[in-house]
Amino acid sequence: MNWNEYAKCYDLLCDLSRIGRLSLPSDASILDLGGGTGNFLCHGLPAELHRANLSHLDFNEGMLGAAREKYKKEGLSVELLHADATRYELPPSSFDCILSVNSLYAMSNPVSVLQKVYSALRPGGLLFLVNLGRIQNTLDWTLYLVATNLIRLGPRRVIELLRNEGSTIAKANRRIACEQRHHRYWKHTTAEIGEQLTRIGFRVDELRPCYRGYSDLAICTKPGPSAQCLGLQSTQLLLSPLRSYSHPRSVYRD
Repeated sequence: MNWNEYAKCYDLLCDLSRIGRLSLPSDASILDLGGGTGNFLCHGLPAELHRANLSHLDFNEGMLGAAREKYKKEGLSVELLHADATRYELPPSSFDCILSVNSLYAMSNPVSVLQKVYSALRPGGLLFLVNLGRIQNTLDWTLYLVATNLIRLGPRRVIELLRNEGSTIAKANRRIACEQRHHRYWKHTTAEIGEQLTRIGFRVDELRPCYRGYSDLAICTKPGPSAQCLGLQSTQLLLSPLRSYSHPRSVYRD
């Protein structure tokens, strides 16, 4: 998988993504694990957390380079960690919140990484996880991206995308699907990832499919005495070009 090429057009997939309010202190320690091009720390966090202690971990230089430029432009102070999450030892009980958005599935031992995440969170800390679990229909996903970006970018730019970045995205998605079919990338149902998170020790507060049903959203808490101090309140999740399927009791909505 050529992640450097994918990095050049990665923002077309998620640059409108954002998380609503996270009930975290303004000086919280937040890690974006497999942070890609930095979309979530730039555009996903509420403004009051932009001065929090922010870290971004990714093994790909292309993704990190794009993130570095974004953080500079946005005036964010973010510690950039060039590392493989499967090998990097996260300090225990050191983060109030860890984000991981569609990156865990491609790691060689995702369950081990989740165990590291659990250890690295402080009691009451939050895990915000979006993970690709099913094989994408490449045509379906490509058409959806075209439709979404047509509204956002206009027809001329979309035609340019189809000629240039569109082929790279389609090629990357076909490669990801091939890796999933050969069991080199993690596949799971919504129930299976929920069960795995529970076995590790998380309290699963929210679990549902998203990204047109190909991925799962899980919001989890590490139990502990401060679990009532951190958390989610009046939270809205907008993930575009995601299409989320909301649980009736969900506190998140499109």
